[in-house]
Amino acid sequence: MIRRALAATVLAAAALAVVPATAQAGTQGFACPAGYQCNTIYYSDLSYTNVVGGKTEFCDGERSTWGAVTRYFDRTTSVCG
Repeated sequence: MIRRALAATVLAAAALAVVPATAQAGTQGFACPAGYQCNTIYYSDLSYTNVVGGKTEFCDGERSTWGAVTRYFDRTTSVCG
């Protein structure tokens, strides 16, 4: 009985630790490479038809963001000129 309760507690804690990380997975762990401008467009769902946000990382290191961050995104990079 105690083992089951302990196992359930461990699983619940693991789930809570993972959910926030995956919920914001849009650009977690991605750094725009030096010498590039990176554009990220966020969509509302898997159909990729309804844009809900965006982020641009400029060549000088500045960032511009708007709207919502979701797990559905498209990223493009272009060389700074």
